[in-house]
Amino acid sequence: MLANKKHLVPRPARLIFFLALVYAFCWIKGWPVTYDDEELPPSQRPKSTTALGEHRVGVDSLIVTVTTAATDAFTKLAPALLHLDGAYHKDLLLMGDSMMDLGPFPVFDVLAKYPAKYVAKTDELERYKRQREYAQKGIPLSNLREKDEAKEQAVQRAMAKYKVFRAMESTWEYRPKRSWYVFTDEETFIDRGNLLDWLSQYDPKLKHFFGNPPINDVPDASAAGGTSFIVSGETMRLMFDDRKNMLKNFKNWDPRIPDYPSVIHFIESFFKTEFSLEMKSFWPGVSGFNPATATYSPGLWCEPVLMMHHVSAGIGNQLFKFESQRVEEHKIDNALRYADLWHRFIGSEDLNRTRNDWDNLSSESANNRWNILFETDGEPDASRAKRGEDSWESCKESCETNKHCVQWSYSSIAAPNWNENGLTKCHLSSSMRLGAYAAPEEVEVNGETRARTWTSGWRKDHFKRWANQQRCKIQQH
Repeated sequence: MLANKKHLVPRPARLIFFLALVYAFCWIKGWPVTYDDEELPPSQRPKSTTALGEHRVGVDSLIVTVTTAATDAFTKLAPALLHLDGAYHKDLLLMGDSMMDLGPFPVFDVLAKYPAKYVAKTDELERYKRQREYAQKGIPLSNLREKDEAKEQAVQRAMAKYKVFRAMESTWEYRPKRSWYVFTDEETFIDRGNLLDWLSQYDPKLKHFFGNPPINDVPDASAAGGTSFIVSGETMRLMFDDRKNMLKNFKNWDPRIPDYPSVIHFIESFFKTEFSLEMKSFWPGVSGFNPATATYSPGLWCEPVLMMHHVSAGIGNQLFKFESQRVEEHKIDNALRYADLWHRFIGSEDLNRTRNDWDNLSSESANNRWNILFETDGEPDASRAKRGEDSWESCKESCETNKHCVQWSYSSIAAPNWNENGLTKCHLSSSMRLGAYAAPEEVEVNGETRARTWTSGWRKDHFKRWANQQRCKIQQH
């Protein structure tokens, strides 16, 4: 009985059914396994934005060379490396003034490329000479640091000028024939997605040199623009493919290095003289600001962030968390803009009250283009503000009665305003900046030492109303 039941379905029908099953199996097996982006984990979701230009840049076509100092490598550079995506490790090079390892990352001593006689007779390399002595004797290099931070920065700026040529040479040796080369320092944040998109506008087979010209007549000429620069692969090839010409350039330019105040001044002069190559500014995408010091204003609001300087380990950690949060919230397709930084780092701050012993950088030299001018000789002027020199309360009132003012700071002793205002106690700004705690500082006035204190305030609600009305257009690709 059971055997006879097997033949209830006609043989032709069973054969057709079997063939259909085989076909379905083969079809499904060969089907590409794809998922909607929402089904993938955040780290595997593709970036859907397209490049700005026709010269697309692959991740491995961008080499980043970071120049550091032996006295700063473990305190400044090491924390930044913790947050670096593993996908970028092989395209990162570290150059410095002492051979060392930071975990899996080697740091190359590029100053060792100089002839011993040259090092011996160069005063600005005194720190390097003492560094080698300390290393031989086992003395902690931290003992070399100047107690005065301004003096220490001056030493490092001088040393950096001697590293740049040799760092570029070593970069070409280790990673030749790439499309783009970034040269920066250990406290720089890079948004590689934004930077790759921005570079796609330019042909790397042509000569290119991007940097921000220093501002003259201010204490830190690179405070606003930063000290990083980018060159195309063609520019690097012209510098280093012809070794005979390269050595000739070194021989001609090494004696001139002391004549320049900074790396940017030096390298700008070199490219202009040797290759007739002018610096192209990439402000404000690349700036000397970090989220706490950025000049939030209409001109920057919708600009994408490519690179930011003076990013301390603490701020770098916050940026890392913010970027991770953006990925989790599926915002990674949208370019990171200054507006995003304001909402994350400033928007959450309680700025509706006056802060004592706080400097919001209204008077800082990099803020000079946003400083508001005061009326002269008591003549009313709608484009200018009333003077508020008597007290912080009068300075606050001056800001609140000016339509352009979004923050103010008051110094107990007059300080430069870096414009025709001259020395003032009241400093008004049309850009919003957070700034930082400022302990009382001793300054000399007419031969007498006095304490200068800072008081700061903001018109956050006034600025926020403007910010909430802004809609940054998605860039056309």
